[in-house]
Amino acid sequence: MLTRLEIRSFAVIDHAVFCPGEGLNVISGETGAGKSLLIDAIGLILGDKASKSLIRNDSDNAFVEAVFDCSSSVMEKLGPVMDEYGIEREDGNVIVTRTIGKDGKSQARINGMTVVLSQLKRIMSELVDIHGQTDNSKIFDPAVHIDLLDSYGSGKISGLLSSYQDKLKAYKDLTVRYSEVMKLASSSNSKKDYLTYAVKEINDASLKPGEDESLMARKKELSVLSKNFALVEESRDLLLGSDGSGMTLVSRLSESLKRIKKLASNDDSFTKTAEDLESIVLDIEAFCSDYDGKTKLSSFSEDEEKKVNDRLGKIYELESKYGKTIDEVIAFGADAQKQLSDIDSASIEANFLKKQLRDAESDLLKTAQTLSEARKELASAMSYKITEELSDLEMPSASFYVDFKNRPKERFFNSKGIDDITFMFSANPGQPPMNLAQTASGGEASRIMLAIKNILSKADNMPTLIFDEIDTGVSGKASLSIAKKLKSISRDHQVLCVSHTAQLAAAAGNNFLIEKKTDGNSTFTSIVPLDEEGRVVEVSRLLSGKTDKESGELALKMISELRA
Repeated sequence: MLTRLEIRSFAVIDHAVFCPGEGLNVISGETGAGKSLLIDAIGLILGDKASKSLIRNDSDNAFVEAVFDCSSSVMEKLGPVMDEYGIEREDGNVIVTRTIGKDGKSQARINGMTVVLSQLKRIMSELVDIHGQTDNSKIFDPAVHIDLLDSYGSGKISGLLSSYQDKLKAYKDLTVRYSEVMKLASSSNSKKDYLTYAVKEINDASLKPGEDESLMARKKELSVLSKNFALVEESRDLLLGSDGSGMTLVSRLSESLKRIKKLASNDDSFTKTAEDLESIVLDIEAFCSDYDGKTKLSSFSEDEEKKVNDRLGKIYELESKYGKTIDEVIAFGADAQKQLSDIDSASIEANFLKKQLRDAESDLLKTAQTLSEARKELASAMSYKITEELSDLEMPSASFYVDFKNRPKERFFNSKGIDDITFMFSANPGQPPMNLAQTASGGEASRIMLAIKNILSKADNMPTLIFDEIDTGVSGKASLSIAKKLKSISRDHQVLCVSHTAQLAAAAGNNFLIEKKTDGNSTFTSIVPLDEEGRVVEVSRLLSGKTDKESGELALKMISELRA
């Protein structure tokens, strides 16, 4: 609940501190004293737009600070949101400040952390609900009517709603899976042909991880061997190759040796030459024989080189089609095989899922209808009680009921069920009920809101409720009923009410007087907590405009009756 509100340099308020208590807090004062400023200051805390016109004339900025003491259940809801925004938790306290500068810009902080207005509004929507003659309280928003109805009968509804939501999730999961399977089952023949071809091509290649790296290493080795082999072949040709006459180097030397030997037989001087040449021929023959053997034992093979290049070419071809690496190509083949298997089994699964989906939809619809019927019973009871409350609030001819409409087929199921729910109101007999927000006048809206709040007060977990002059335009008797309803609501909530009627002031557990004074140069507004004597004086003033003995006795009697 709100425990402290400090206001500085705000319009005619120089400095004021407002410390409401539990239960019903009523703020009153003379017309023009500045009661609306208190609501405006709270509005800033709730995230309303700031204006530099709110800054007091003799100041550079306006400042508002609110301190909320939150219960564990409230912090349980707020905690995750605060964590999301990076706001520190302060032992159950939420401290909100808002500063407005002369340029019209404002800064908001929660527990010292700067926040944007959307974040401020999100946090404060869990702490305060404000209602006045012209505002749009949640009760008048059709979007939340179904939640209000469900909260009224939480014991009956929560289990059904939870069961429905579980089945809705299962139904949606089945719908997604069915859509995926149908898409697979309807895959084109060209896609199947492509996948089949890819699987065959990849499988036929029998790729091995890292194979391309070892092939590239071998290719480099073969490149070196190829160059060496060319040199060997050239050298061999020079040694063993024949000339145009068909003679090799050795055969020419042998023929020369024959001739020199003939010369030696005739001339001894050629004997040594013949012997030396014969030795050379024998050495060359031995060398050539040995060299020829070595060339035949070379590790280079043109056939191997071709196979390595062909294999690498195939790998590069596959990588250009199916992946950047061998691993990616192998993975592509495995995925393609799985897709083919999925396509083959998709038609069978689609038929199975179709039946499951049909059964799930039927079960979901039954649960939704059961939930809807439970809501209709609940709505009937709630409508009766709210109509009774309206009668107590001097609206004996008014009627309230809850309108149910099934959602259109294209958006049939949502997280709340199949119902579109709207609160309806009729002020007079014969007048057709219409949307609550469209039909209620200012005074009627206040009383309708009180009737609903009183019925839903135990289910509504909003800590602080603020009512801004909701008794405007109603009779004294109706004001008395409003006072009793507010007192009833304040048993479960902190209630703050700006009022101009004696009945509400008399019913309050805590009274505050807004006073405006002037020193001739400036105007000052203050918020004064009233003691018992001050309360009697203020109720007396509100009753008759006087504070004489007779008015005081009447005020005491009214306070005593409304406190009972």
